Amino acid sequence: MDSIDKSQLSPYQLRAMVLDYLAHSGYTNTACAFVQDSAIRHLDMDGEEVLQAESGAHQLSDSSLKQAELRNQIRLELLSGRVDDATSLLNKYFPSVLSLKDVDISSISSSHDMDYVASTSVHPAHLNLNLRIQSFIESCRTVPLEYPPLPAQSTPKPKPEEFSGDSSIIDHQTNLLNNAKKLYAYLRMLPSKQDIERHEMELQNVIGLLAYKIPEESTVSRYMEQSRRAAVAEQINSAILYHSKLTPISQLEYYIRYNSVVWSVLNELRVKPRPDASLPPTSDQKTSKLSGGQTCEVCPPFDMQEFLDSRS
Repeated sequence: MDSIDKSQLSPYQLRAMVLDYLAHSGYTNTACAFVQDSAIRHLDMDGEEVLQAESGAHQLSDSSLKQAELRNQIRLELLSGRVDDATSLLNKYFPSVLSLKDVDISSISSSHDMDYVASTSVHPAHLNLNLRIQSFIESCRTVPLEYPPLPAQSTPKPKPEEFSGDSSIIDHQTNLLNNAKKLYAYLRMLPSKQDIERHEMELQNVIGLLAYKIPEESTVSRYMEQSRRAAVAEQINSAILYHSKLTPISQLEYYIRYNSVVWSVLNELRVKPRPDASLPPTSDQKTSKLSGGQTCEVCPPFDMQEFLDSRS
């Protein structure tokens, strides 16, 4: 992503950056409202208000809106534990995400120039395995995990599910064992021996859920937590963006990270800011001594929370 001089951003560019963030983050309703409310209006010859035509970079296309809504739906399915439904949506609308046909490993494993890349793997083999592992975890669940979570004060603590009869228990355990065997088949589809070895230990821990009557109360209960669902949902969302030729983060987040790194390095090197520099707000102003004995500020680190608080 090319760097730009933020001081030279026009209102149109700032508006496009906000719109990019809203669409990228899946806030489709807010994005549509923002487009409508922030559109530039002029008066025509009759004194009536009309919208000014905008270029594609400053408006929300139907395809972008549709893609964001689909990503939201897939994320919701995964956060709710409905892995099979999420997989069906992926295969229908984003087939390249899970397809192992014609996978270009070199393009996935390496980045070019200074492009920002996803922090998790976007390789279809890894995604398939993680989805199947999550599906297995959901099938092992004995205590319902609602999403979004219900208010704690108004709902009793969920109780473990009970099976009606020994045959139901045996059938359920048999299905779990068969699914566990299938996980090893997905494990063997990983692109390298190192990948297989790295994931094999985790797979053994996950299959260990079978040893407990109530896995939510076991030593491997971390796999049953909502954070596990969220991690898979985030990885799948990043993969969709990657295979759609989009960046894994919005332009706004990119610039926030860029500023955080630059100002932190300047602070660590104790660089003196220019007299006309606009410094990030901070509650911990550090000082250094110049050769003449004068005291001057050192460039402070950029803290997003401090920045937001300064604008409130």
